[in-house]
Amino acid sequence: MAMSFGSLVFLSVGGVLALSVGANLRNTFDLLGAQSTLLIDAMEDLLRAEMGRAESAVDGVAQLYKKGEFQIDDEAMSAALASALAAVPGVNAMLICTPDLICRGAAVTGDNDAKYPAGTIRKLPAETEKSPQVRAVLEERQQVDGRRWGAFVANEYGLFANVSAPLSRDGATKAWVIAAVELQNLSKITQELSSRFGTHAFILDGDGSILADQRLASPDALKNGILPLTPLANFGDPVLAGYEARKPEAEFSTQRTRDIEVAEIQLDDKDGSTSWDGENTYVAITREITGYGDRPWTLGAYFKTSQIGDEIERVMGSAMLGLFAMAVAVIVAILLGKRLSRRIQAIAGQATRVADFDLDGVTPLPRSRVLELDNQASAFNAMLIGLRAFSTYIPRSLVAKLVRTGEIGIAEPREAVVTVMFTDIAGFTTLSEQMDAAAAARLLNHHFAILCGAVDAHGGTVDKFLGDGMLAFFGAPDRLKGHAAAAVRAAAAIREELDKDNLEAAGEGRPPLHVRIGIHTGSVIVGNIGASDRVNYTIVGDTVNVSQRLQDLGKQLEPGATAAIAISGETASRLDERFERIPAGKHRLRGRGEATEVFQLGKVATSASPPMDVQRAQAG
Repeated sequence: MAMSFGSLVFLSVGGVLALSVGANLRNTFDLLGAQSTLLIDAMEDLLRAEMGRAESAVDGVAQLYKKGEFQIDDEAMSAALASALAAVPGVNAMLICTPDLICRGAAVTGDNDAKYPAGTIRKLPAETEKSPQVRAVLEERQQVDGRRWGAFVANEYGLFANVSAPLSRDGATKAWVIAAVELQNLSKITQELSSRFGTHAFILDGDGSILADQRLASPDALKNGILPLTPLANFGDPVLAGYEARKPEAEFSTQRTRDIEVAEIQLDDKDGSTSWDGENTYVAITREITGYGDRPWTLGAYFKTSQIGDEIERVMGSAMLGLFAMAVAVIVAILLGKRLSRRIQAIAGQATRVADFDLDGVTPLPRSRVLELDNQASAFNAMLIGLRAFSTYIPRSLVAKLVRTGEIGIAEPREAVVTVMFTDIAGFTTLSEQMDAAAAARLLNHHFAILCGAVDAHGGTVDKFLGDGMLAFFGAPDRLKGHAAAAVRAAAAIREELDKDNLEAAGEGRPPLHVRIGIHTGSVIVGNIGASDRVNYTIVGDTVNVSQRLQDLGKQLEPGATAAIAISGETASRLDERFERIPAGKHRLRGRGEATEVFQLGKVATSASPPMDVQRAQAG
C-alpha cells in the first residue's frame, strides 16, 4: 500500500510537473512573443508619431493657406513656416515650392552648420532648385494629388525623408509645402528602444539596406562614412549582414504575434540546427509597415538566443527541485496560489482601467520574485509607458466614449444629427507676428486647454485643431440627448472662462484673447474616415461648413466681445427658456443658397434659475 500510494503520488506529481514544465515553456515563448510585439508596437508608435508630426505640419500650413492666412513669399508665410518648425520637433526644414521649381522657406540649423548656432531657425530665400535629385522629386510631386511621402533626398547635411501637401485655394493648386525629416532622427528612436529593451533595434528600407540604426544616431556617423541606405552586407554589422539568410521560427505562430516575424540568424554554425543557447545565434523580430514611400519599411530588433536559453534552464531547474521536494511544493503551492491570486486580481484591476482608457488611474505593477509575473509586470509597465505616450496624440475622451458605448460597429461611418461648434481666435495672426514661435505655441496650448475642458465637461468631442481654431461636435459617438443645449452651454462656459483668464492675463503680462464661436445643428457623416493605415473618427458634411461661416459672422455681430457666439436657427429651435437667444436677422452664408436665421447667445440660466425671456427684441 505504501508503495502504491508512493507510486500514485510520484506519478501524479510527476505528471503535474511535466505539464507545468510544458506550460512554463509555452509561457516563456508567449512572453517573448508578447515582448516582441510590444517592442515592435512601441517602435511603430514612436516612428509614426515622429513622421506624423511632419504630416501635421504640412497639413496645418496647407489649411492656413486655404483660409487665406498668407500669400506665397510674404512675411506671413515665413512666420507660418517658422512657427511650424518651432512647434514640431523632428522637422528640419519647411519649404514652399511653386510649379516653376522655385522654393523658399525656413530650416533649423544642425550641429554641422558653421554659420549659425545649432537649433537656429533661418529663412531660406526664394531660388530655383538646382539639384537634379530634388527637381525630380518636385516634378514627380506635381503629378500626384493630396499629401504624400516622396523619395529620399540627400545633400551635404544628410539624408532626408520628405512629406508634401498641395497649397490650394479656390479649387486651384498654387504650390506645394514640403517638410523634411532627417533620417538620423529615426536612428535616435532605435537607439532609445535598444537601451530600453536591451536589444539592438533597426529600421530597413525594404529588405536589403539600412535606414536607421543606433550607429547612425552618432553625430559623427556621416564623417566616419556610416551612411543610411547602405546595403546590409556593407554596413559592418555581422548580424544584419546575415539577415537575408534568416530562418523563421515555427514556435512563434501568428497566434503569439501580430504581423511580426521571429527568425533565427546563425552567424557561423553550419549544421543548420536551431540552438537556443548558442553565443553566435541571434533572434530577429521584424514587421513591415507602409505609408512612407514606394517601398515598405521593416522595423526590427535582434538579441542573442542565450537570453531565452537562460529562461528555459531556470524552468527545468524548478522542475528538478519539485521532484525532490514534493511535500514542500504542495504547501508552497497553496501559499503561492493565494499570493498569485492577489497579484492576478491587481493585474486584472489595472487591465480594466486600461480597457476603460483611464490611463491616469493606472499605477505601474510592482516587481515580483516570480519570473513570469515579473516579466508580465515589466511588459505591462512598458505597455503603459507606450500607451501614455501614444494617448498624447489622440483624444482620450473620444476613445473612452467609444469603449463605454459597447456597441458593435459604433465607429463605422453613419449619418447622424449632431451639433457642431467651430471656434477661432480673433486677430491671432497679427498677434502671433508680435511673439516668438515658442510663446505663440504656449499661448495656443493654454487657450486650447480652456476650450477642451469646456467641451469635455459638457459631453462633447474635440475633432481637431485648425491653426488657432477648434472643431468640436456633440451627439456622437454617444447618443447625447439635448446635444444642442450641451454645445451652447459649452460655448457659454468658454465665454465665462475666457473672461476670467483675460483678467489673469492682464496681471501676468499675457495678451487677452477674443474668440468667435459658431454653432449649428444638422446632419453629418460621422465615424472612422481615412486610409486603411490612418483613420480619424471625424465628421463630414455641410453642417461643418455652416458652423464655420457662423463663426466668421461673429466679427460682424460682436466685434469687441470676449466670445462672440453665433448660433443657427436650427440650433436655437432646440433650446428652452433657460437660454437667452438674441435675434440677429437672416444672413446669406457663403456657399448656401438660402439665407440662414442667426441668433446671438445671451445669458444662460442654470436648471434651478427662473425662466428668462426667450426672444429679446432687437434694438430699433
